[in-house]
Amino acid sequence: MEPERSLKLSIWEGVLAILFLNWSTGVIVTGYALALGASPQALALLGALPFLAQLLTPLALSLRGSRKALAVRLNFLARMLFLPAALAAFLPEGLRVPTLLLFAGLSQLLAAPVGVLWLSWMADLVAEERRGRYFGFRNALLGLVGTLGNLMGGMVADRLPSPLGYQVVLLLGVGAGLLSVFLLRLQSEPSESPAPPARKALGIAWQDLAYRRYLGLVFLWYGAVMVGGPYVIPYFVQVGGLSMTEVGLWTVISASSGLLFGPMWGRMADREGHKAVLFRTAMVAALMPLLWLSGSRAFPWPIWLSALADALAWSGLGTALANAALAHAPREARNGYLVLFWLALGLGGLLGSLLAGSAASLGLGPSPYHFPILLSLALRLGVALRLRRL
Repeated sequence: MEPERSLKLSIWEGVLAILFLNWSTGVIVTGYALALGASPQALALLGALPFLAQLLTPLALSLRGSRKALAVRLNFLARMLFLPAALAAFLPEGLRVPTLLLFAGLSQLLAAPVGVLWLSWMADLVAEERRGRYFGFRNALLGLVGTLGNLMGGMVADRLPSPLGYQVVLLLGVGAGLLSVFLLRLQSEPSESPAPPARKALGIAWQDLAYRRYLGLVFLWYGAVMVGGPYVIPYFVQVGGLSMTEVGLWTVISASSGLLFGPMWGRMADREGHKAVLFRTAMVAALMPLLWLSGSRAFPWPIWLSALADALAWSGLGTALANAALAHAPREARNGYLVLFWLALGLGGLLGSLLAGSAASLGLGPSPYHFPILLSLALRLGVALRLRRL
């Protein structure tokens, strides 16, 4: 019976989709870029691509038709477009990294409006009083599956000649992503309230002063995160001495711990509100880079301990940020609120990634990665303290 059937299908769809998303935007594609000879600046640009793509989220307001049909078509095309990025290693050396960046970027740009369409669709499927629990469980499970995928992908990448191992994993990811589109087609779509014109929906959201303040914090937070974000995996590999298999194991520890912490944060959100979750998880995420910077090839244990901190922080933080936006948005203008949320997230992450490239080029610290991560720590802490007054 609906909506329970569709909510169960959504979990299975997410399990397949997360493999594509993790491999095409996370550890595996970063390792692939390193194997292709990417510079720190290219790594920063690669990390910026998901946030750059968010600049196209306003297109979701101008697209006409079923949210389900649009999400299916855009996801299908975006995942097919990633194929040239996965095959970039077969090109002449000078074209490999630019081709990876070009097609990975096009793939993410095409999928950008899907976030708004899908979240609006799911908001109609999941009753407000159970959103914290449902998304807390779903996100924690997907985190575990995604990081088990990272572990498997890392093992394949370590055992096959480089960069062939990365290519095999990325092609498997495209296959999983296409299967997830098939499951997306099987879910039901509740009737949608007539939406106001795009400009009016955005205007309603922008005139909401409290929401504008919230968007400012979202912008600052993702900017602070991405100042150091592109360099976490390279730091683990080149400074901490972890293999790609060990990086995958790190993510498994984080995700399996997230299965415990995610539902806990979901219950807290349903009971105390999203603000309580936001402040507490942001403080953990702000202080976590201290553990990274304390680790080295000779003393890697702080890096392994940070897997637990990562689980504690992000199993609640990402969900709480999106659900806080949903909770504040009136249904008739929900898409306008969501578009501004994704724009704030994308602009903040893009700015942070640009700052990351500049910070790495200064050459401060024993590696190009130390100073951006330290700067990210300071900026995260400043924003987390402001979240307390939200």
